[in-house]
This record gives sequence, C-alpha cells and structure tokens, in this order.
Amino acid sequence: MKTILLILISTFLFAQDAPKSELKNVTVLPFTKKRDILRYMKKVVVPELGVKCKFCHEMNDYSSDKKEHKMVARKMMSMVQGINKNTMQKLGHRDVSCWDCHRGITPPAKK
Repeated sequence: MKTILLILISTFLFAQDAPKSELKNVTVLPFTKKRDILRYMKKVVVPELGVKCKFCHEMNDYSSDKKEHKMVARKMMSMVQGINKNTMQKLGHRDVSCWDCHRGITPPAKK
C-alpha cells in the first residue's frame, strides 16, 4: 500500500503535461483515466477506510460534490500528500497513508 501511495504522489508531482482527463471533477488525485481511479479506489481507499463508493459519492453522479464525506476525503488526501512531500520524504522516513490513522475503519483510530 505504501508503494502505491508513493507512486501516486510521484505521478501527481510530475504529471504537469498529462493528457486531458476523461474524468470529471478529480481535483486531488493524479488520474486521468476512469480505470486507474477505479483501481485506486478499490485497492487503496476501500480497504484503508472501510467504506464503499456511496459513502463519498452520489451513485447517479460520481462527480457531484454534494456529500460532505467527499469534501473531507479530498482534504485528508491533500494532507497526506503534503505530509509525505514536505516532511516524511525530507526526513528519509516511509510515506504515510490513510491506513496509518484509519486502520480499515471509517473514523480514525484513537490510538
């Protein structure tokens, strides 16, 4: 999981000339193709947070920002990206991910 996060962050940082996205309203993650974002959500977000798609998304319009959980998820993903780029990598430590706090459950673990 840590490797996936590292790949995502590096892709995000170096994807300035990325092709036009086939996705709508993807503002934090570096993906431009639907299959890539679906793979990421299925292999990273679902197991690390213990949620299903409908927790953050309107099922009839995935690009909608109506659900507060989606807005919180964006902030948290940005936070993780910033921590890894500005702190963990500079200190030579492993990257953090959602798992470090959530441990597969929606509310972050208290310990």
